[in-house]
Amino acid sequence: MRDRAQQAEALRLGLRRAGLHWIRAGYEVIAGVGALLDEVNRARHDAEADLHGSGTERTHFEIE
Repeated sequence: MRDRAQQAEALRLGLRRAGLHWIRAGYEVIAGVGALLDEVNRARHDAEADLHGSGTERTHFEIE
C-alpha cells in the first residue's frame, strides 16, 4: 500500500513539474511571436519612411 502511495505522489509531482515546463514553453513561444511581429513592424515602418522620406531635413551652417 505504501509503495502505491509513493507512486501516486511521484506521478503527481512529475505532472506538476511537466505542467510548469509547458507553461514556460508557451510563454517563450508567445515571446518569440511577439519579437517576430515587432521586427516585421519595424521593417515595414523603415520601408515606409524611406518611401516617403524621413520628414527631417538637416541644414549645415559654417561658422567662421
